[in-house]
Amino acid sequence: MTDATDDQTQRGGVELPPKTEAIRDVLERRHPAYEWMINIERVISSVLLVGVFALVLTQVFTRYVLGSPLTWTEEASRLALVWLAFLAAAFVSSRRAHITVDLIATVLPRAAARAIGMLAQVLVILAAAFLTYAGFSMMLVVAGIDLAATRLPTAVLYAAATVGFALILIHSLLALYMQVRYPAEEPDPSVKAAELEGL
Repeated sequence: MTDATDDQTQRGGVELPPKTEAIRDVLERRHPAYEWMINIERVISSVLLVGVFALVLTQVFTRYVLGSPLTWTEEASRLALVWLAFLAAAFVSSRRAHITVDLIATVLPRAAARAIGMLAQVLVILAAAFLTYAGFSMMLVVAGIDLAATRLPTAVLYAAATVGFALILIHSLLALYMQVRYPAEEPDPSVKAAELEGL
């Protein structure tokens, strides 16, 4: 096996770069602080996933085995699940791996596909900015109200949406910057689609 074969793989007739480099964009490779930010999102999401599983398992055990369920586990698991959803969405956004309809982009010329990608990124930025503001507004509305079981501030629940969409906004702004500043570094849509779909 040659070095060229090690560095690039043929999948479904599409020549792909090494998997780790295809996932990590140039901004992440050049700025360790941004890479740390993405890794923190991934680690916290993983911890929350394990936490949700442990809390649900505890709830089932105490309810059906001990016959005396802990009242706070259901609320805590719901809170952890909400935070997991938004932080994981932010992490996926950093990888630009959210579900997309890429059928048109894969058959258009590269310049047209790039323009569509930039337009989509602008729409995501506008939506994320609005939802960040909406989440923060809801935090102010429920300020002073506590959750029933855990007695945590209800604002903690809405903070998940605020933080999650704020992170998505940051990732989307940086992604748009990369598309404008380093267009040559942007993967071809057909290559990206093949990599994400494991072809």
